[in-house]
Amino acid sequence: MKRQLIEIVDQEYLVECDNPNCDYKVKNPSGSAFEDVSHYLNLPCPMCGENLLTERDYLDSLKVLKTVIWLNKWFSWLMFFVPKNSKTKSTFIRCYEGVEIEKVE
Repeated sequence: MKRQLIEIVDQEYLVECDNPNCDYKVKNPSGSAFEDVSHYLNLPCPMCGENLLTERDYLDSLKVLKTVIWLNKWFSWLMFFVPKNSKTKSTFIRCYEGVEIEKVE
């Protein structure tokens, strides 16, 4: 498999409730990062009643995913210059009321 500039990892959960006092999460049966979550749009959380997935958050997540796919398509050739055994840094991207990028150690 061709090395990617930005690796998209599989995710354990499809949707997580945004309410900080609620820990409701929808398990991802396939584990794929490309699973369709549009059927969770504007559904209330079964535990607290808050919106599980707003349209804005859904559209933001699609934009991020499309951008990463585009960057990998056109710039993964740069990985040719990176040694295969080099350490990579991880970041976590979350789309909730905008895009939030968090460094993971």
